[in-house]
Amino acid sequence: MPAPIITANDLENGQMKSVDVGGDQKVLIAKVQGKVYATTNKCTHFGAPLEKGVLTADGRLTCPWHGACFNVKTGDIEDAPGMACLKTFPVAISGDKIHIEVTPEAAKQTVPIPNRPSPKKDDTVVIIGNGSGGQSAAEALREHGFGGKIVVFGKEPYLPIDRTKLSKGLDVSAEKIALRPEEFYREREIALHAEKEVKEVDLAKRQVTLTDGTTQGYSHLVLSPGSYPRPLDVPGKELKNVHLLRSLVDANALHKAIKSKEKPKVIIVGTGFIGLELASVLAKDGTACVTVLARNETPLKPVLGEEIGKFIKRWHEEKGVTFKVAQPKSFEPSVVNPSEVGTVKLTTGEELAADVVLVAIGAQPATTFLKPTGLLNDDGSIEVDNFLRVHSHPEVYVAGDVARIPLGGTDQKVRVEHWNVARNTGRSIARNIAIASGSQPPASADSELEPFTKVPYFWTVQYGNSVRYAGGGPFDEVYVDGDLTSKKGDETSFVAYYANKGAVVAVASLNKDPVVSQFSELLRLKRVPTLAEIKGGKSILSVPLGPANAANL
Repeated sequence: MPAPIITANDLENGQMKSVDVGGDQKVLIAKVQGKVYATTNKCTHFGAPLEKGVLTADGRLTCPWHGACFNVKTGDIEDAPGMACLKTFPVAISGDKIHIEVTPEAAKQTVPIPNRPSPKKDDTVVIIGNGSGGQSAAEALREHGFGGKIVVFGKEPYLPIDRTKLSKGLDVSAEKIALRPEEFYREREIALHAEKEVKEVDLAKRQVTLTDGTTQGYSHLVLSPGSYPRPLDVPGKELKNVHLLRSLVDANALHKAIKSKEKPKVIIVGTGFIGLELASVLAKDGTACVTVLARNETPLKPVLGEEIGKFIKRWHEEKGVTFKVAQPKSFEPSVVNPSEVGTVKLTTGEELAADVVLVAIGAQPATTFLKPTGLLNDDGSIEVDNFLRVHSHPEVYVAGDVARIPLGGTDQKVRVEHWNVARNTGRSIARNIAIASGSQPPASADSELEPFTKVPYFWTVQYGNSVRYAGGGPFDEVYVDGDLTSKKGDETSFVAYYANKGAVVAVASLNKDPVVSQFSELLRLKRVPTLAEIKGGKSILSVPLGPANAANL
């Protein structure tokens, strides 16, 4: 038994602190509902220090960086993107001292996501899509006790990957960004079929047909086919070095083209997150001369508003990125190599030399194969109920980019193309299937189906800094707390509050953690202050996260 670490018992309900345990390691101590708990201190997604996160009255611990959430009592994952559970340690209270049994080596450890299959059942879950939503559903089915057969079909020719990394660097491989190793799926008896495309779903027969003619029946179906990038239909779009970016194959081809030339001239069409993230990678290291072609003067205005959009544009311009409000009229071949792009002709009449072009003008649901089912909305999305089920077919669930989901527990339905939302919808679906199929849920869960109330949470990395965002929906006012003009972009910090008729519906921040994580929990709990209160000086960090600890926060 390790010698106990002893620290002062000076915590109030809802408070937490980290304690050094030697070897440059820390343990997190938290007090919830009168009891003290101890866990590892680093988030299992990206290593964020959890003592800087957000703790609710019932023990939900949210990472300050990317919204991963854990149960501080058990260490279990509550919300994505945590990739393992926290390790917990025995705690004893003696007078005014807390005794924790832990070694520095143990403080480094994480606990694999549980594999808790119940006795074998005849149920079969078929998952269409091996992206984030499908992968998280598959692994969470075993976590939540599903004991039947799990079959995953995905078009991509590799294990499921962390797709967010494709636009954040020029050195990616299937091994480096795989979400799980192959043995993970083998140990959990998840039949993962890469390069297998479903061409038809027969809802009446509860059967899917693949492009090779084989069929697979199901008891429950999870639709998570993801999106595909919108192409730009102009002359020359087929030229070599004109790229889209969605898959690892796309990323490798794009990165190879960029690295094949000395200081290439890169034209990025579009001002969304993917294009701007790649622009920041190239400009930060001086890898390329970057020009961004925009439809409007202000990038990201529909999502982040005018002021933040202008700031992000200025930030990029400080690093040497050029913005032009124009669109390609055609891609022209290179004089030296006619198979490659050499010039981009713009709608303004201007011509730009180009070695590489990235078209990043958005994505659309990859649901064409589902048209005969009658499930699709006009935009290719699929409406679901609060449990992420198709209304007319409760055995069919929808995850990720293609689902039109309830927004943060409200009645508003939205389609969200963010990785973290895909993972959380997959996890929620898995729990509900496990219960609907009669599998034994974990001891900590009840037997009721769980409505989807997760708040959308995303981040974008620009020049090594993360702009974080939680919430969503239409807004008619943006209030920015911070100076967006006098400092360099790398040194700027702000919080932006997005309000609709005075109610704050979203928050974005830069270098102001854990404001966004706090807001996401307040929105879930329906405790967000009004915009008028915030303008009057009220900090959302001062708002208690539940009645049990209201007096102590």
